[in-house]
Amino acid sequence: MITNLPTYDEARKAIRGGKDPMAFLHLGIIYANGIGITQNHALANYFFDKAAALGCEDAYDYIIKEYETCARDLANSLEKDLSESSSVSAVKLNRYRSIAETIRTKKNYGLLSRIRKFIPQLYPDYNQEKATTDILNDCDSMDADIYYSQSTCDNRSEIDIKLQDRLLEQLYAPVTQDRSLLRDIKERNDVDVLSQETIELLQAIFNYTNAYDAICRENGINPKEIMTVKTMDLMPYIKVSTFFLLRKQVFRCLLSIKDVDPLISEEFLTCLDSDEQLLNVCEKIKDQDLQLFLISFVEINIDLDTLEIETFGLLNAYRNKNMVPLANYLNAYIERLTCRNIDHHLP
Repeated sequence: MITNLPTYDEARKAIRGGKDPMAFLHLGIIYANGIGITQNHALANYFFDKAAALGCEDAYDYIIKEYETCARDLANSLEKDLSESSSVSAVKLNRYRSIAETIRTKKNYGLLSRIRKFIPQLYPDYNQEKATTDILNDCDSMDADIYYSQSTCDNRSEIDIKLQDRLLEQLYAPVTQDRSLLRDIKERNDVDVLSQETIELLQAIFNYTNAYDAICRENGINPKEIMTVKTMDLMPYIKVSTFFLLRKQVFRCLLSIKDVDPLISEEFLTCLDSDEQLLNVCEKIKDQDLQLFLISFVEINIDLDTLEIETFGLLNAYRNKNMVPLANYLNAYIERLTCRNIDHHLP
């Protein structure tokens, strides 16, 4: 990335000729980062686009970064360019594929889930059967990640996962630095220190795992791995990367038993973005273990959505220096510790 930038005034003067792509790129960087001027991503993207149109290849790196951080909406860009009334050049389609591949390799599945309706145009060779095979074999491929991203709703939490985990680490530093408290919680392994939403997630995972093991034994299926979740894994918060790993493993387990009942392939897997429709399919299932497994699949995703929304809200509050939601959340946590007579040094 470019670091030796002109001042804002110098950059403004440099674009007057309208032909120097680096001048537009510099001004875009200045607006994107708020250097000597109020940060403005709309203007940053305008100048990045101008630089790219003039042949500046470096501009695309900044455009991709804007998509990755949601300062620029990839879904809206695709909606504008891939609408039925307009034709899109092969060059522009390749650009979008390049952006999507960069997003995918950085595990920003939330962005992939938002562009699902454009997959037929972006990836006409996408093959769901190959995607299933790749997921079951734990192969890294665009097909596998497209299928996985289509199994969730508008999943904004899986955007820039590493950054969100770093922010959560900062947010909960007062708790995680109390070693004696964490040791006490670990020794007691008491679920009552968890929020009600987190306890419900643990119960859904327990039901899902037990039903899955029973189905695999009965049908001679080699079970896929699903992480063992302990109280300490969820204290004092759940990492965004844990949300992602759980969701992905749960989906892989579902695919591994898809041939046990035709209703799974024919109906359940065709309405993954609708909890209501999934539960309607569950009512048709006769086998109790399979019904519990599918219902638990829906419950896990609902519970994860609820916890992700809460986490995302806390992170936004933290970024915006709004301490009230954070104080309320941590006070509830401290109240649970006090009720369980767990010693701590938190105010």
